[in-house]
Amino acid sequence: MNKIIKKEQLSEKVYRFEVEAPLIAKARKAGHFVIVRVGEKGERMPLTIADADIKKGTITLVVQKVGLSSTRLCNLNEGDYITDIVGPLGQATDIQNFGTVVCAGGGVGMAPMFPIVQALKNAGNRVITVIAARTKDLVILEEDFREYSDEVIIMTDDGSYGKKGLVTVGVEEVLTTEKVDRCFAIGPAIMMKFISELTKKYNIPTVVSLNTIMVDGTGMCGACRVTVGGKTKFVCVDGPEFDAHQVDFNEMLKRMGAFKGAEVKMMETPATEKQTEVLKKIVPPKIITSEPAKEGIDKSRNAEWRVELRKQMKAKERSSIERCEMSSLDPIYRATSLKEEVNLGLSKEQAMKEAQRCLDCANPGCVEGCPVGIDIPRFIKHIEKGEIIEAAKTLKETSALPAVCGRVCPQEKQCEVRCIHVKMKNKPVAIGHLERFAADYERESGEISIPAIKNRNGIKVAVVGSGPAGLSFAGDMIKEGYEVTVFEALHDLGGVLRYGIPEFRLPNEIVDVEINLLAKMGVKFVKDCIIGKTVSVKDLEKEGYKGIFIGSGAGLPNFMNIPRENSIN
Repeated sequence: MNKIIKKEQLSEKVYRFEVEAPLIAKARKAGHFVIVRVGEKGERMPLTIADADIKKGTITLVVQKVGLSSTRLCNLNEGDYITDIVGPLGQATDIQNFGTVVCAGGGVGMAPMFPIVQALKNAGNRVITVIAARTKDLVILEEDFREYSDEVIIMTDDGSYGKKGLVTVGVEEVLTTEKVDRCFAIGPAIMMKFISELTKKYNIPTVVSLNTIMVDGTGMCGACRVTVGGKTKFVCVDGPEFDAHQVDFNEMLKRMGAFKGAEVKMMETPATEKQTEVLKKIVPPKIITSEPAKEGIDKSRNAEWRVELRKQMKAKERSSIERCEMSSLDPIYRATSLKEEVNLGLSKEQAMKEAQRCLDCANPGCVEGCPVGIDIPRFIKHIEKGEIIEAAKTLKETSALPAVCGRVCPQEKQCEVRCIHVKMKNKPVAIGHLERFAADYERESGEISIPAIKNRNGIKVAVVGSGPAGLSFAGDMIKEGYEVTVFEALHDLGGVLRYGIPEFRLPNEIVDVEINLLAKMGVKFVKDCIIGKTVSVKDLEKEGYKGIFIGSGAGLPNFMNIPRENSIN
């Protein structure tokens, strides 16, 4: 949560906010942006950092009330809190002593231009700033720009202030009277397009900031992809600044118009409907922790109870049992319920019957095929005996995410393919189904146990990313006695488990329960923090972290580089 220190109205629909964000203020550079979210159900909104005060620990954001998300933000007041601010993001502006530089912007685009003008002036450039607006009342930040500019030219469409004309008129006036070495342009896409065409005629290198097209800010959604020099680029990752003369503005303009209808619909949605959506949120089940499993218990295949269990049925009898397949939602029904889990799981009777198929091999290939080395025969034999809670405890000895893995882990390519039944030309034991059953049974019973944890050794370990790799590593390290902190760039934990896998396959509440258990084990979580941006690796080392695990994931989609790949329709 970030507190609003100051709010100022700059024009009819434009507001300036000074917000507490000390880490971002310290790390930001010209050209960087942040992702802002207002409310737990709010959309992610990219905003360029207009200014920062390291001493006060604040950043400045300038926001125009346009759509639903920006309206919600502009309705906040001093003393209110913004739910999430993450950053700094994007590539910083290339600042050099170019010579004479023209910085042109229109409307709210002047806000992201301000830190660039500051940096260019501090680098020794002669800076000429062209501010454009429809009318005098819409001119913003004039005095701020005059402080860092050698000359300020103001253009208004109606001539009510400064000179009458479009921004291109002001820019061309400079190009014809000065030796200009570089041009920067920020504003509406159509404005940047015409400035680009103008400077190309005069052979002036030009940089444009395409932040106006960004949506998610991570590159995962792909909505901000643009063609630059014939190649696909992501504005939020590769930019937001690009060589203006290489940008396909016509394609960009089409993409920007693709979601206008959806935004208008959201703005028109009655408040009562929006409130109802919040009320439908699933309440996570209550977790009751129990004591860790006692040490000294025989966990080997030769344990008396397992020997007795094997004697109860001959291997031939076990092999003759048909594999139990999991039931699922009716296809016609699930087509109308995209968040309801399709697979329904096994009943206790089904699970115990399936567990009987396991031969409890002396050299179990399934364990060798498991990436985390779960003692698969032991947890399955606990199920056969009806000791489901013990089966769940066995899973958690080596797996931090049994309920997740029971749903999405490719057991058919790992543990199940190594099952002895496969060698006998039979279907393998349904290890994945049984893993899910044991984890779900424990969660639904309310008796969620914490696995054995060694005494704390005082060694701090940082984990970058809260996806399956980061969470699994955190679980292993906390059990070994390390002090573990997981740093997540987004506002919710889980990585691909939450943002990449649909809920009809992996419900978010399942992910939440697994993460909550890690927190109860002692794992600390820090959200909205980008390692390498908000906090550097050196910062972590200064804070005493002795080890850093990087599980940052693969957020960017891959493209085939075929014609019309970026077409809207």
